[in-house]
Amino acid sequence: MELEPLADRGVVATAALVAAGYSDAAIAAAVRSGRLVPLLRGWYAVRPPRDARDLHRLRTIAGRARFAGRALVSHQSLVLAWDLPDHRVDLRTVHLTRTGPGPTRNGSGVKIHRPLPDLPPVLWRSRPGEVPLAVGIVQAGLEGVPLTALVAADAALHRGLLTPVELDGACGLLARCRGIGPVRAILREADARTESPGESVLGHRLRRLGHDLDPQFRVESDLGTRFADFRIRGTRVLVEFDGEQKYADRPEAFREKRREDALRRRGWFFARFVWRELDDVSLIRGRVEQAIADAWRWTG
Repeated sequence: MELEPLADRGVVATAALVAAGYSDAAIAAAVRSGRLVPLLRGWYAVRPPRDARDLHRLRTIAGRARFAGRALVSHQSLVLAWDLPDHRVDLRTVHLTRTGPGPTRNGSGVKIHRPLPDLPPVLWRSRPGEVPLAVGIVQAGLEGVPLTALVAADAALHRGLLTPVELDGACGLLARCRGIGPVRAILREADARTESPGESVLGHRLRRLGHDLDPQFRVESDLGTRFADFRIRGTRVLVEFDGEQKYADRPEAFREKRREDALRRRGWFFARFVWRELDDVSLIRGRVEQAIADAWRWTG
């Protein structure tokens, strides 16, 4: 018997399999053969997950169906449901928020959180079965680390999925939660101009070092108008985050080299960083300060 017709978005419950004529032995055999992939107790995927993010999404679909009407997708699980970056997210646990009174729980791959306070009008926008996106992003920062919220918020703002007003409203809604201070503070940095998770993290590090930034700074060169990830305001220093794909793609690396050469000819100096360097604050400080010093010497 084909399993896909029994599934909803790739997920099927034991009850549906039994109703379709599958015995316990047949279900166990399908698991052994890989036709069914266990997600949560009593729930299976009818295809192998593509990666850890996809596995979490499938488990979230199962959790949402298992607690239908009693809990909403929230926290990190909502971030992934919207296909936002999962910076420093624990993908092993599905997060749901109760819609009404009832016990919270933490175990078996699912964490059920207590209900939210009444939503203000600014947060009424949401998809069925989910908390509002801004609320989920703040929750993710509370459950994980504040940077989790910033990276997701930058991406959501860049894609036009929410507004700064909604983020502020979500922080107000969760104002009594432990850890809200650092999350609220970091979300003041959220900026729709930020184009990648690496830029979100690098921008945060630079601001913590005391630098004022101009994101997506427009620069004219002999190759035409170009944009830098950041300018250190008041200087001729451009700061760039380089994803690994730039170095893996030779034509892209060559275009980037020509772009940088053209901007250097106009008197701009660069500080460039890759992912593995973004947690080394001393390295970031030293490289940026050296670029600023070089720029001041050049301008006399």
